[in-house]
Amino acid sequence: MVPGTPPSPRLVAYARVSTARQGRSGLGLAAQRKVINDFAASTGADVLARFIEVESGRKNDRPQL
Repeated sequence: MVPGTPPSPRLVAYARVSTARQGRSGLGLAAQRKVINDFAASTGADVLARFIEVESGRKNDRPQL
């Protein structure tokens, strides 16, 4: 890092699909991964961790969230 230069942003990524069928297809997760990767690249951010879930959004006790 160059003195006086702000550090790169750091991100934690969270992707979720609602159904096991969506999770098996990988389509929803693949699209979310692409958006996350594109955003990180465009902002110069580092993705520190990724969390992926196949759980309903109605549940408040989602393990990865």
